[in-house]
Amino acid sequence: MRVLAIFTCYNRRELTKQSMELLGQNKNVTFDYVIVNDGSTDGTDEMLAAMPYEIDLINGDGGLFWNRGMYEAIEHAKKAHPDYEYYMLMNDDTKFVPGIFDEMLPLFAPDKVMVGAMCGDDGRMSYGGIKYVKGIKYKKYGPEAQDICFDTFNANCAIIPHDIFMKVSIDPFYQHSIGDFDYGLAISRMGYEIRIFPKFIGQCNDGSLKGTWQDESLPRMQRMKLKESRKGLPFRDWFHFLHKYFGLGTAIVRSITPYVRIILGTKTRYSGA
Repeated sequence: MRVLAIFTCYNRRELTKQSMELLGQNKNVTFDYVIVNDGSTDGTDEMLAAMPYEIDLINGDGGLFWNRGMYEAIEHAKKAHPDYEYYMLMNDDTKFVPGIFDEMLPLFAPDKVMVGAMCGDDGRMSYGGIKYVKGIKYKKYGPEAQDICFDTFNANCAIIPHDIFMKVSIDPFYQHSIGDFDYGLAISRMGYEIRIFPKFIGQCNDGSLKGTWQDESLPRMQRMKLKESRKGLPFRDWFHFLHKYFGLGTAIVRSITPYVRIILGTKTRYSGA
């Protein structure tokens, strides 16, 4: 089985190399690649050129970030590589379990998305399937959740069958984050199932809140600026997502809520922002 793996990378040369080498240790699943290198300056280009895999490389200028890099990669893959049965969205810093996709292969299905959950260095779940529990509040699930059909997922590892891949794309409106949530919601709302593999498939640490807009130790104005940065939760991106999936009223109220919480100094670390 040949799978087309798709990711965007930036200045993670050694982690990216490790991810690809670990994928290469599967015997029954072979990975080819569409990669967006978004202006890396750490020798990623040279490293990718030396890798013994089929790689279709797209060079960015450093301004694509994750979401728009993935949009470019997915749209290119649809046009240039339409013959794969399965496509995989992944991150460039995932430490995959050697041979895990040989185990996963029997569960591949042409009408279901298969999510691979990640754990951190401490063995605790970091990324996986997402289920909305009330309004915009959601819960993340790991490999134990075999009976759940998810609403969306973290795209650290997601196996997308051909027909679904060709019908759905990441929304290029978003600057950096949110795009994987949007992508998964689009899939589930088309009636397709999103399931999770019953083992952790790799390690990928959840991002620390320290130094981000959700770091309550920072001054309020600094948090406001960080929130509006590309790697924060920019108003336009957040409003667009909420309006698209939860309606205008929710978008208006929930787009304002983070600012109120920052001003009041109340807790901002809750699912749904």
